[in-house]
Amino acid sequence: MPVPDTQDRNIAATFAKGLRVLEAFDGRPAALTVADIARRTGQDRAAARRGALTLVATGYLQQTGRAFALTPKVLTLAGGYLQANQFGRRVQPVLNHHAAAIGSEITLATRDGDAVLLLAQSTVLDGPVSQGFTPGSRLPLMHTSLGRMLLAETTPERAERLIETAPLPRHTAQSLAERDSIGQRVQAIRQDGYAVTDSEFEPGIVGLAVPVSGPAETVIGTSSARGRGDPENLDRLLRGLQNCAAELRQSMADTAV
Repeated sequence: MPVPDTQDRNIAATFAKGLRVLEAFDGRPAALTVADIARRTGQDRAAARRGALTLVATGYLQQTGRAFALTPKVLTLAGGYLQANQFGRRVQPVLNHHAAAIGSEITLATRDGDAVLLLAQSTVLDGPVSQGFTPGSRLPLMHTSLGRMLLAETTPERAERLIETAPLPRHTAQSLAERDSIGQRVQAIRQDGYAVTDSEFEPGIVGLAVPVSGPAETVIGTSSARGRGDPENLDRLLRGLQNCAAELRQSMADTAV
């Protein structure tokens, strides 16, 4: 979450600090102490404690001893967005249909700052095993096919800034470590219209992504075990994703009418 300009009189700085406390709970680990919250938000311990106790009072956190954890009430925040955009009627069925057709899960994602934010996900019986990500999960921008497709979908100027500043951890031995190399890959993706990564985020997993809507910077992607990543199978997955993206674009356009 961007740090707000506290000099802007339209910004409620205290409220923004509370939102940062809420965002500190990313599921790793499930519960946090005041010291953990302070470290993750950059706030002093007194401010972090006030924010956490306020969220307890409003029902978004629960406290057990010194530890705080999210409550199911936080789902109402996402639920409003999903319902307003008719994900249940116009997005999820499309993902389900095309995931069954290609025999692999399909994920819809957008960019949240310097990370990938998962919006929806379809699974299929006996599909490849993932790390258990769900809608609301955040993935790296630099080493995933979804992230690189999102970089290619934004303006070249913004993509360049993100490539220069986004975190660049080494997830696997195959993760690209040079920002210039990632920038070159993104340029190629912008021309090709799709992104492929091989074992850069998960060992042995080939990721594939295509754009859905440029202005909204939404993309979809799937993955395949490296042994199944032969050109013929990747071409089949790419065609399936492109068909899914075309139907999602039409569905989203119908929603906007």
